[in-house]
Order: sequence, then C-alpha cells, then structure tokens
Amino acid sequence: MRPSARLMLAAGLLAAHAFHCEVRAAGDPTAEVAAAIDQLRGIHLAGMTAAQKTALGLRLDKAWDTLFDHPDAAKKATLDILANEPDDNFLIVDLAHLLTVLDPKSLGPAAAGLSRADVTAHPGGTFHAAANMAALHCGACLPAVLRILEIKDADTYIVEHALPIDQNLMLIFTVGQYGEDAVAPVIAKLSSEKCVVRSNAALALGLLQPQSIAGEIRTIAAGDACDDARASAWVALGLLDDPLLVAAATKRLAATPPASRVERLGIAHGLGSTFSLTARGPLRTLAADSDPAVAAAAKQALRGLDELEVRLEQVKKQRIGASSRKRSKMIRRLEKAVSVGRIDLDEGPDDLLSTLTSADIPLLNRARAAVLNRLSDECLREYYPLTYAVRALRRQIAPTAEPLP
Repeated sequence: MRPSARLMLAAGLLAAHAFHCEVRAAGDPTAEVAAAIDQLRGIHLAGMTAAQKTALGLRLDKAWDTLFDHPDAAKKATLDILANEPDDNFLIVDLAHLLTVLDPKSLGPAAAGLSRADVTAHPGGTFHAAANMAALHCGACLPAVLRILEIKDADTYIVEHALPIDQNLMLIFTVGQYGEDAVAPVIAKLSSEKCVVRSNAALALGLLQPQSIAGEIRTIAAGDACDDARASAWVALGLLDDPLLVAAATKRLAATPPASRVERLGIAHGLGSTFSLTARGPLRTLAADSDPAVAAAAKQALRGLDELEVRLEQVKKQRIGASSRKRSKMIRRLEKAVSVGRIDLDEGPDDLLSTLTSADIPLLNRARAAVLNRLSDECLREYYPLTYAVRALRRQIAPTAEPLP
C-alpha cells in the first residue's frame, strides 16, 4: 500500500489531531462522514494484488481526509460503530486506529474495539492503533495492545520516517513501550493455542529483557510443535543470554529428527545474540549447514563474537577507572529520560557500559520503554544502545553475585 495520510496521522498523533481542526469541508458533515465510513466497509485484504492494495490505499486516504474535515461528526459515528458493528473486522480496527488520533485522551472505546475484533483482518491498522495507545501511556489499553501478538506480519511502515515495520519493530513499538508491566501478561501468552501468539510472545520477552527467564521459553525451544514458535524461543533465549543456551543448542543440533530450517535459523540468530563466547562451538556446526541462509547467519554470528570479545575487553578496562560520580551523573540522565522520553547518547552505549552496574538494569529498562513513544527511527538510535547496555550488564560486564535463572 502506498504512503498514506492514515499512516502519517498515526505517526504524527497530536500534531495531526491539531491539523485536522484547521480545515473544514462544506456540506452536511453527518452525510459526508457516513459516506466516507462506507468506503471503509467490506474490505478483505487476503488475496489482494499489489495494484489492488494501491488503489485501496487511495480510497482509504480520501475517506480519512473527509473524516478529519469533520472531527465531531466522525467521532460520533466512530463511537457508534465501535460499540455496535457486529462483524466487519477491518472497519472496527480501522476506526479504532482513527479514534486514537481523533480523541487521544479517551482511548477506552478504541481499546474495546480492538479487543473484540479479528485483528488479522487489518494487521497494519492493528499495529498503528496499538502503537498509538502505547505511546499515549494507556495502561488500561494493554490487553488490547497485546492483540498485536496475533499478527505475523504487520505489513506497514511509519511513513514520516520511511520505517518499515518488521516483526521486531512491531513488538518493540507496541508491547515494548510497557516495559516491566507487560512481562507477566506476555508470559501468560506463551501457553496460547495459537502458534503465532506463542512465537511473538517468546520474542517479545527477549526484547523486554525481564530480570528472570521464563521457563516456558525453554520449553517452547525444546519441543513446541510449531517451527516458528521454536525459532522465536531460541532467539529470545539468546537475547536473554540464557546460561543454558549453548548446551541446549548443541544438544538440539545433534538430535534426531534434525531441526527444521526455520528452527536452525532461529538457533543461529539466538547464538549470535548471546554474550557467551562458548556459542562459537554450535555456530561452527551451523556455519557448515547445507542451507545457505543458515550457514550465512552462523558465519555472521561468528564474526560478531570475534568483535564482541575485543569490545568486552576494552569496556572492562574502561570500567576500572570509572568513578561513582560519573555513575551518579549517568543515573540522573536515565531518570530524566524516563521522564521526558529522550536521551542524548553521544558515545553510544560506551558511556553506559563503562559506568553502570547490573543494579541499574531496571532503570535502563524504564528508559528504553520511555524513548519509544516518539515512534521514529530517531528514538531507535537511543533505544538500541540502551538495550545493548542492558544485555551486556546482565551477564558479562557486571554480573550479579548469583546467576540469573
């Protein structure tokens, strides 16, 4: 689908909300809004060609322009449909998304609509609605936001930043904004009957970086019936630097029947995410894999471990001269980031790694969640160094007295 006004609105949030108030179309607002909403009805994305999606994008953009010309009438009609529409799931999701921009201070009806819809009917709309709810710090919206776990491919982007939304970013910009508050609800989703939900939940936990590792992730990696769920679980265990990962991966690669290609890719990416240099053993096995993608992922991971070994030694030397005053200053910067949703990291993660300890991980996690509400590639330039610091501090640079479970 082409870059659309609807996706611009999702990225702009309050700025877009202010913009639509400047323009008013002539004519009967109620009738024009009803006609515009009719353009959102009866849409089924499955099976559409690229050309059909482009044409649909033009049609939907025009409808949204009309709705934003008449915000009061659009809000009234949207609330009525969200409360009463029985089965047009695309319409429900699209209007839930619309309402997060039309009325960002009252998200209850949008959350209720997203909670009851079949969100797979409109993956992109589900992402934008959920990301907006998260960016607006709607704690009560978390159950609705968790519907994102049912989406395999959001098939959308944030237009203002030309940012395609892959599986990782889909979870980062939605569930990731809730930080620690999302951990327990996401763990509960690991027992879902749906493969896509288990897969997304496992990966989301790796991205959330909780202090302890849910045993269910190891269970999924060891024997889930779904390839995608097993692959995501291996990646999550790598992101969480599970001390049991290398042994478990070595055992799995030697097992019969052999792991599928999808699972082997997950194992390669998981081993490539760990800070454990012993991952080189199973990665060398995967580097000789008959599948080119698996072998390439393993070889890249091996190169990454070589670079990691050098870098960790450098950071450990930097930590020797770190003062308590410098750490206190960094903590104040992180606390401000939690408050304002922004942090200037001139040195990337190095300042973080050279001054902080594992006791600072909860604060780092709160800062990671806070910077995401800008929904941009710019905020990711802050999120990723903060995330790297959390992961490095978990195990290698400043380990806790007792191994984390």
